[in-house]
Amino acid sequence: MDNNLEYIYLDGSATSPPLDDLANRMKIIQEGVWGNPSSLHYEGIKAAEIIESSKYDIAAKFNVLPDQIIITSGATESIQMIITSASRLYTPGRIVISSVEHPAVIFAADYLKNNGWDVLYWPVDKYGVIDITMIDELLAPPTKIVSIIWGQNEIGTVQPITQIATACKKKNLFFHTDATQVISQGCFNFNTLGISSFSASAHKFRGPKGVGLLIIDKEYLFMLKNLYDLGNHIPLFNKGTLSPALTYGMSLALNAITQNLIIDRNKVIFENTNTSNITKSLLDQLKNYDTLILTGHPLIRLPNHLSFVVKGKNGIPLSGRQLVRELSKKGICVSTGSACSSKHKKSSHVLKALNLPDNLLKSSLRISLGNWLKDIDPQSLGNIIISTIKEVSQH
Repeated sequence: MDNNLEYIYLDGSATSPPLDDLANRMKIIQEGVWGNPSSLHYEGIKAAEIIESSKYDIAAKFNVLPDQIIITSGATESIQMIITSASRLYTPGRIVISSVEHPAVIFAADYLKNNGWDVLYWPVDKYGVIDITMIDELLAPPTKIVSIIWGQNEIGTVQPITQIATACKKKNLFFHTDATQVISQGCFNFNTLGISSFSASAHKFRGPKGVGLLIIDKEYLFMLKNLYDLGNHIPLFNKGTLSPALTYGMSLALNAITQNLIIDRNKVIFENTNTSNITKSLLDQLKNYDTLILTGHPLIRLPNHLSFVVKGKNGIPLSGRQLVRELSKKGICVSTGSACSSKHKKSSHVLKALNLPDNLLKSSLRISLGNWLKDIDPQSLGNIIISTIKEVSQH
């Protein structure tokens, strides 16, 4: 790594740079409000008040009550917690998840499978969009729980969450969505979605690592009475003391998100931003090169997200890992796909679900931008990416 190189960070889907001055503002809380929020004395009350005021701020961003919010260590814990807890509402039946879910959801579904549930994967098309024509078939008995990722972290495709939610509500099914990748693009009115719950991690929207949230519909608030008793039964469930500083940091990051998602019938509209404009300009340049094949839906996708599989000369697929290393040498930080599996050499289950040829499964390149990028020239950036691809293809 060249410490003198000025790096351009384009891996926001893995983690995002913390807000300017976030660490300093959290440090004030960490040093001045260090009590256990469960304690009844002065220091404990101070800590509890920071957590409660932070929850009020978070609640306002999603038009929910503070009591509907559970602070967790991140989306993985939130997912594990809610899916396991929801399964206790029913006798064992079937959980439906998409074939492009985050590993955290697959892990939770496997846990249910080991406890007598059936797991059914909702197929996707070549763009990673679920086959909506199968909705009646898949939501029929014995389905009781549905969990579908909203914005896919590897390929950027956005699923028709409101349409699924409407169908689940009619059938009294519990419907959870992983909203981790969506929130950085805008907050939303929870009540207009019709979902039962959603999960998210703060570090994906410029907050601190180690904290996340779970928001539950008022209809299911009764679940909270037993939720914290499940720690002995749920893998990855953390029953530790809540951190006022982390909770406060997450609320600061959410308050800094100024754009809102527009829920229009069966689709979600993202506000136009500087980040989305840069992303579009970069895509317009890169799509002119036939060595780059866009993955995910060309239009119905996260507005800060680009993903490709890459070919070299003679159409031979290039190593995504090698491209990432070479671009890093030039000061550009990108990734090959999911940060949770990027260090493993196993092929992506998401790309497999798109029915891509086997020889392309390890040639992925993901570029995910954010509002930390102020003065960036998409043309120059695209030129560096293309020239690097050409260099790698020569070897």
